[in-house]
Amino acid sequence: MLTVPEEFAGQLMKCPLCGGNFTVPGLPGSAPPSPPSEVPETDIYSIRHEPSPPPPPPPLPELEPSLPQTSITPSLPPPTTPLPLDHQHTLAMSLNPKVLPWIAPVCLVLVFFLQFFDWDGVYPGGVPAVTGNAWYAAFGTYSVDGDLKDLVRFIGDEKHKPGVSVLTIFYLILFFPALIVSIASVVLPLLHIKLSTQVDKLMPWRWGIVAAVNLVLLFFLGLQVLLGFSLDSRYTDWVDQETRSEVKENPTTQEKKLADAHRGELLMRLRHTTALRSVVLLHFVAVVSAVLLLWIDRRGTQRPLPKLELRW
Repeated sequence: MLTVPEEFAGQLMKCPLCGGNFTVPGLPGSAPPSPPSEVPETDIYSIRHEPSPPPPPPPLPELEPSLPQTSITPSLPPPTTPLPLDHQHTLAMSLNPKVLPWIAPVCLVLVFFLQFFDWDGVYPGGVPAVTGNAWYAAFGTYSVDGDLKDLVRFIGDEKHKPGVSVLTIFYLILFFPALIVSIASVVLPLLHIKLSTQVDKLMPWRWGIVAAVNLVLLFFLGLQVLLGFSLDSRYTDWVDQETRSEVKENPTTQEKKLADAHRGELLMRLRHTTALRSVVLLHFVAVVSAVLLLWIDRRGTQRPLPKLELRW
């Protein structure tokens, strides 16, 4: 960079660095002076030296001639996938207002058909010898396989013959009103008919009534299963009598163990079927669905239905 005095503005000058001639830019607002007859000397300049650039890096050493020169391209690591900042999968389950009211009636209709399947019985070796459905168990009537009657001799003994199951009778008596109430709770709002004043007052609480009657049914049936049907108690008494008759007055340890094992094998023949367990489960589902409907009605139908969401 050169600094030139103002009096040489617009005149031809000589560069002290390269020896070339150049014209100095004129001052703003001044008339261009006449060119000089000779170029001024170089001692009038003020020179500002720029910093010299850094030296170039030294050349890389050459490989030995004896070694083969191969071009090696370094492999770059694969780009890493950024970790997700949120869940990638979502599973949401919500209550369907069109399906939920039909759960309790459908459950009770299925229970009605399951009442005609075998609920309990004696199954020696897994083969049904004495069986009975809900109606048989309630009134002490059982179906006996004639080919296996020697294995279930208690059924012909008046002392150990099964009798009525009182809790099952109460269950069957209350079942049909519960079935009618459950079906009416769904059908009546769809018919758009004029109801009596008493029924109209009960309509907002219909699902509470359905839950209550199903809970009563579940109570009687569950208590009967826990206490056992008449067949259960009579067969157990007969097994105890049979095993006691086989044990001597002062049995040894081995004889007592054999008698206990025999008693256990005989009691294993007494079974409650899958149909009975399904009936208990259906009543429980009916109670839960009716309670949910009652809760939804009480909280207001304009609010969104409850939803269960699973994220991972």
